[in-house]
Amino acid sequence: MSKILTLLVMSLLISPLAGCTSDDGDDTVVFPAFSAVADNDEVYNNTRMDGNPFIVIFSAEWCNNPCYTSMHSIWETLPETTVLVMSTDPAENASGITLAQWHDAADAHDDDGDESGVSLTSYAFMKGDEPGKELGITAPGTVMFVNSDGEVTKTHVGILDDSTEIQKFWDEASGIA
Repeated sequence: MSKILTLLVMSLLISPLAGCTSDDGDDTVVFPAFSAVADNDEVYNNTRMDGNPFIVIFSAEWCNNPCYTSMHSIWETLPETTVLVMSTDPAENASGITLAQWHDAADAHDDDGDESGVSLTSYAFMKGDEPGKELGITAPGTVMFVNSDGEVTKTHVGILDDSTEIQKFWDEASGIA
């Protein structure tokens, strides 16, 4: 009886430590199913993105920073890369801003009044509160790098303005690294 009690006590002490030395933290996160009409009137969904790496910036129509800074830093590092900008705000025209107005404001972020800055023309601005909820996104300013299999390879929260980091995260998502 004492051996059984000893084994039971040992198993209770050890079980909370189970997995501490394993790779449980490396669970694969798959980008959830989505379908949204962007400000360019095109539909973006998993089927369209299938087989191609892409970047998702979770933002909101009213988020200036860190959102705009990250958008422009990604563009400057990876121009013409497929970037989906998804609003985490479920309201239609959140804060009275349409998707097109939001895109225009993001474009103008670095213009200094003369429209000479970066133009985020290939970015698609859309609603994305459902995928955001599924992924546990609680605030705008989250950037996800997604590989060609639809797996999230990197999640960054906050301003992403380091071009070396951006390139590294993209290389991982695109299978270069």
